[in-house]
Amino acid sequence: MPVITLMSPDAGPGRPALAKIAEAVTGLLGIAPQHCWVTWQRLDDDAAHRPEWDRPAGHPRAPIGFITCKATYPRETVGRLLRLLRDELSALLGVPGDEVYLVVRRAVPGELLIRGDVWAGDEPAPEAAAARAGAASMASPRNHH
Repeated sequence: MPVITLMSPDAGPGRPALAKIAEAVTGLLGIAPQHCWVTWQRLDDDAAHRPEWDRPAGHPRAPIGFITCKATYPRETVGRLLRLLRDELSALLGVPGDEVYLVVRRAVPGELLIRGDVWAGDEPAPEAAAARAGAASMASPRNHH
């Protein structure tokens, strides 16, 4: 359910390019394509300060971005997501990858409205739930009367 907000003084790359980014993200996360949104906000030159953005006209400026995703994604997956976005944006926009700035904001259960309801957290995968139940039953003492 990532929501990705990218900002730069440059014009956005267009809807097809943003859709390509969303497709790469959903592919990495193994989620449905409609569960990722990407927006581009163009900033007025006088409304933002970033030294890397002080470039002559015609030189692309790397965006800064915020990724909101569920707190249940493992840290390793989020790291792969950040690197994927860096690489996609660098190639798509023609900007140095080390100038792309991204930060993750974690959505926690009870603080996210999704598909019309407040998200209470992800259900464990059926195999994981069964394994935990089996382990719990083996760990608990049994009474044989």
